[in-house]
Amino acid sequence: MCLTIPKKVIEIQENGQVVLELLDGTRQTMKTIVGLEIGDFCKTLQDVVIEKIASKDAKKIFKILKGEVGS
Repeated sequence: MCLTIPKKVIEIQENGQVVLELLDGTRQTMKTIVGLEIGDFCKTLQDVVIEKIASKDAKKIFKILKGEVGS
């Protein structure tokens, strides 16, 4: 099984790649197979965005990772 942590789209480049920001503030540039807009959250596999996810779902995952389950 594979675990991916949601990443936020902060830039869409002219070459079709996207710049993503991780929970800790680091950034990655990746290819995408889905349509995205700045501010969207997504899941990745290796160096490719594979799925867009709802903001509420991303925030729920972040709470779990921070140990705020049940809050």
